[in-house]
Amino acid sequence: MGLRPVPARWFEALLARDDLAPALEALARTGNVQLESAITLTGTNETSPDLEAQLERFHGLERRYYPYWPREPVRPSAAPGRPARTIARALERLGAWEQAMGTTIERLERAQAEYADLQRLRDLVASMNGERLDLGALHTLGPTLGYAAYLLPPTAKTPHVPPCVIPWWIDGPQHRFLLAVGLKAALPQIEQEMSAVQGRALPVPTWLTGNKPQALRRLDSRLQALDTELTQLRAAIARSQQEYSLHEVLGDVARLEWFLAQVRYFPASDNLAWVRGWTSDPDGAGLQRAIRDSGARALVHLVETPPDAQAPMVLRNPPWARAFELFPRLLGMPAGYEADPSQLLTLVAPLLFGYMFGDVGQGLVLLALGIFLGRRYPFMGLLVAGGASATVFGLLYGSVFAREDLIPALWLHPLAHPIPLLAVPLVGGVLLLTAGMALSGLEAHWRGTARHWWYLEAPKIPLYLGLLGSLFNFDAALLAALALLWYLYGAYRLHSGSPAARIAVALGELLEHLFQLAVNTLSFARVGAFALAHAGLSEAVGGLADVAGGPIGAVLVYLVGNVVIIALEGLVVSIQTTRLILFEFFIRFLQGEGRPFQALPAPSYQPDREPRSQT
Repeated sequence: MGLRPVPARWFEALLARDDLAPALEALARTGNVQLESAITLTGTNETSPDLEAQLERFHGLERRYYPYWPREPVRPSAAPGRPARTIARALERLGAWEQAMGTTIERLERAQAEYADLQRLRDLVASMNGERLDLGALHTLGPTLGYAAYLLPPTAKTPHVPPCVIPWWIDGPQHRFLLAVGLKAALPQIEQEMSAVQGRALPVPTWLTGNKPQALRRLDSRLQALDTELTQLRAAIARSQQEYSLHEVLGDVARLEWFLAQVRYFPASDNLAWVRGWTSDPDGAGLQRAIRDSGARALVHLVETPPDAQAPMVLRNPPWARAFELFPRLLGMPAGYEADPSQLLTLVAPLLFGYMFGDVGQGLVLLALGIFLGRRYPFMGLLVAGGASATVFGLLYGSVFAREDLIPALWLHPLAHPIPLLAVPLVGGVLLLTAGMALSGLEAHWRGTARHWWYLEAPKIPLYLGLLGSLFNFDAALLAALALLWYLYGAYRLHSGSPAARIAVALGELLEHLFQLAVNTLSFARVGAFALAHAGLSEAVGGLADVAGGPIGAVLVYLVGNVVIIALEGLVVSIQTTRLILFEFFIRFLQGEGRPFQALPAPSYQPDREPRSQT
């Protein structure tokens, strides 16, 4: 069993400067590289003011033309280059595209705005009462009279209309409309009133004449023509994206921004660059393969760790144990001299969870949820193990979906035998605490402090077991007495001061430690208590089902009751399992003093991100 985390290896890479960005991308995509930022790197500063200005120019274009750039994932070009060359090449290509398509985009935007206005105008006309009303007559009003059409949100309050204006309110399918006819001098006042209720003017074109059916035909004809024009304009823009290789241009800039965010300073000459950091690849073969596949000109090799660098730690567990790395990471990364309990927890955590949540049906539901969600969230493998354990304990308890009358109990029914149900977790807690103390001894051997552990910590294990055993067989007190003498001898050898002072200090420390062990041991009684609570809640659901009145009511009660138990008890039991592991087991040996390995994130070429706002 691999209990010890391993330090990451130090790597150095010599790269052609033009290939720096694609080479780093290739290394990042392995997931096995962490660049070292704690070590000062001196050399070329690639984030010069000129480069920053060019990037800001790009973001200005992005804010203007983002809706007309490719929507599918983009990819950088195969032609690498230095950051300054990359952004200059991208701006040149985008500038040529803007010059070629600027007028087309303006036409498209005008057509889109007209199309939207005519759609709303058509709703207004279609909602009007009366077939003979001629909107064209509005354009022939005299010099003192005028008209205006407005669109309001459906929930807007009715604004005040001056007495010299005749209002005509029209309720459309999605909006409310106002046709106002009156003195031209009064129309600006209506404009202000409309703005206050988030209404806006709706232009009425001069060609919109005739009665209602005629106006609708003219509107439909114009909308159809606009739709054809919009289709042609969008097709032209799509062709231009391919013609000017915007997919590659945007990919190059995305990779450049990722590169500058990860590596702002690096040692470089005119033609070469030097990158260094950590890798979780034990022999560097994966890094070599990634560089070779990328086509970048680079040399990567593993070397001795610099004396002033602290290596990040890597947990090497088989796939079936990786989900359980979540528990030690809650305290921090184990250091090189600390044990990684992930593989041990593949047994401990499911046993604790299943004991408290024993039910065949509910366990299978959790197992299925874990399998389904585990494809997207790897840590949900914990739910698979917990659900499988709950299913096994459900067979031992004879419980299926909160019912204990469907299958026989292979061991006991919790509510019928509470004493043994409470006693078994106490025994398991003793074993787990003993394992934790033993792991502290293993860590002492790794740290080179085994002598101190054997004198002062090792005696506590037989003393703890002897005191517990004496509760059932007084002969075990002899083991406790021998362990006490062992401890006192060790304290005498290691502590300083007079013999009486050494013994007094040692006994004080021992009493405190034994008290902590007693409290930690009793904490495991909560495992049996929560098993009883789960059984009691299941019993309550059964009682409610009996008085529900008929089979349909009983089924509904069982359905709702099981959903509540799975959601509520599943959360509570998960919290208690985590608490016992962290605060009763880990406290014996784990401090989490290591530095975690943080892989360099690979760039993302998703174009659906929002463009940067103007600063």
